[in-house]
Amino acid sequence: MTETDKDKPTEMLSAEAINKLNTGHCPDCDHRGFVLGPRGGSSINIECGGCGNRFNVAQFSTSHHFVMGHRIAKQSEGGADWTL
Repeated sequence: MTETDKDKPTEMLSAEAINKLNTGHCPDCDHRGFVLGPRGGSSINIECGGCGNRFNVAQFSTSHHFVMGHRIAKQSEGGADWTL
């Protein structure tokens, strides 16, 4: 039996990673620029324009600064196609 994404524990991003995201840089490859994905409430999915890593982040509605987040699957790893 294989483990699915919904069965994996969610690894929250560190404060350092959140700070990098708030400056517009990927915490993994330091590329500046993200593709915006689906959003709902105070959360939005973003994908690095460089390495393609994806994150689901929550932001303050008044300042738009990210306050928490976690990694989500890339499209090549079974993540959703955002171009629909």
